[in-house]
Amino acid sequence: MSVEQEIVENAVSTYLKSSSPDLMTDWGSLGTLSAKDSMIDVLGRIQDIFVKETAKLRRRRNEEHSSLCKLPQELLVEILLFSVDWRFWSVNSLQTLARVSTSWRDTILSCTRFWSVVDVAASPAAREVAMKRNLEGTVELRCGRYLGPSRVTSFVRDVKSVTPIRQRSVFYELRSGTSDFMDHLRSNNSTITDLLLSNLDVGPSEAYLELSEEGSNLRHVDLSGATLQWQSPRLAKLRTLCLRDLKSKIPSSNHLYTILSSSPQLERLCLMNIMSLYDRGLGSVPTPSPPIRLPHLKTLAFDYVPTPILTGIVPLIQALACHTVTVHEDEVPELLELQETTTELIAKPISLSKTLKLKLDVEDGTCLHIRPEPVIAKECVYWARDQPGVDVKLAIPSSQVLPPLWRVLGNALRSHGGASAITSLEVDWAGQEFQFPFTLLEHCPILASLRLIDYPGTTLYPLIQFLGGNSVGGSGVTSGQPFPLPNLNSFCFYAKTIPNLEDCVSVTKALLEQRYPVKRESDAAGDAKVLTDLRLPFPLVHAVQQHGVVTSLDFKKLIRGTKVMINVLDT
Repeated sequence: MSVEQEIVENAVSTYLKSSSPDLMTDWGSLGTLSAKDSMIDVLGRIQDIFVKETAKLRRRRNEEHSSLCKLPQELLVEILLFSVDWRFWSVNSLQTLARVSTSWRDTILSCTRFWSVVDVAASPAAREVAMKRNLEGTVELRCGRYLGPSRVTSFVRDVKSVTPIRQRSVFYELRSGTSDFMDHLRSNNSTITDLLLSNLDVGPSEAYLELSEEGSNLRHVDLSGATLQWQSPRLAKLRTLCLRDLKSKIPSSNHLYTILSSSPQLERLCLMNIMSLYDRGLGSVPTPSPPIRLPHLKTLAFDYVPTPILTGIVPLIQALACHTVTVHEDEVPELLELQETTTELIAKPISLSKTLKLKLDVEDGTCLHIRPEPVIAKECVYWARDQPGVDVKLAIPSSQVLPPLWRVLGNALRSHGGASAITSLEVDWAGQEFQFPFTLLEHCPILASLRLIDYPGTTLYPLIQFLGGNSVGGSGVTSGQPFPLPNLNSFCFYAKTIPNLEDCVSVTKALLEQRYPVKRESDAAGDAKVLTDLRLPFPLVHAVQQHGVVTSLDFKKLIRGTKVMINVLDT
């Protein structure tokens, strides 16, 4: 008899003898209807026993052999907390997670951190469950979705039953009908460390929260259309400062300087759509002032803020670890002055970007637009995931400031690892008196795509010289490769005129023949780094074809596999 058969026989016979001695296992003796019904009931209970025993055995197996169950309880708690989607926290979502295993259920039910949310959107019954599970732990108050006055009244009543010292975080969408909750906050905010307020439809006075003079330092401040008293000593040691859509009670330059200087652990700084009718009222930062050192800052966004704040604060910020930088303003000439601190600020975002766009604009005051397309997340601080990059415009007073800019930027890039991750570079250049940033190309060793717009065409000749391995403006091959940009497979140049056509023909012919020579039969086929896309002005294309080029590239044909395509641009 097998082990399985022995277990089943022992379990069934033992149960039948102990619970139903009058019922024999001989099926022939079940002659009456009641006897049959009794046996059906017995077998059903046996099935229940097997289910329970199976669950016990599975639990024992997990406890003794599962690596997850062997984890320390503290580590398992952190893993489960990380798996909760806190944006959509609910009792139902925790119940779903708890059904995975008995161990997970016991952990979730016994740990107060899973039940820290008191939400106006939850039903009173669900909120009561959460509050009973968390009688002593910290609490996050959420007053978002509006479900009517009775729901708000019930929510505020529950909030008042929580000991004020336990209240740590507030997520509040201010709207008509929720003023009772704001009244509670005004008198009970001394222990609040995370403050996320969004004004949807109330006036400036209703959206103003005065912080208690004494209390915990705030950690995360994320305000949209809501304001505080900016001189509060609790606005120190911040980790996040995000201000959006402010039209009144705007912090002065001096207040911002004080807040930032006292928050060396700041990780995210976003000022967006700050509108002031009287910029002079914002004051200015005293000169000279010590720099604002923010070694942990990851995101900096100053988008459409008053000029005194922009020009007074940003140049003082030292944040070498910053990976996302955006500065937007309507008045380009009043943007960022070209300073070494500003160049160092944008170096790491550039080094982390895969795409870099440069545009030299000379129409409304010369400025350089640097744009590797960052993304500033619109979500509040808890769930924001910004994408690395930089989008700034730097004032360029003369052509003499550009060479030092590239030198300082190069030094800053070297301090971040020596080379960038840029694979695509797009340049819209004014040409003529402004020198093209050849030194910047040295920091793009894996560049695959180079696209240049220079309508005067003055950059074409030196650029082709550079690609051919010649030193231009102090730049040349430094990587040990025979030619710069060894991964380049797409080169596009757009111009309306070519001031030195014959010279360009000569260097283009030399570039194609030397960089892409005709392969011998013994050479290996399938060069992965071959040029696959070449776009040059039509007069140059025509002249090169007339001279004849001995190269492995068949640029007379469209792209086919590794073949090259030349697109004709009308002059």
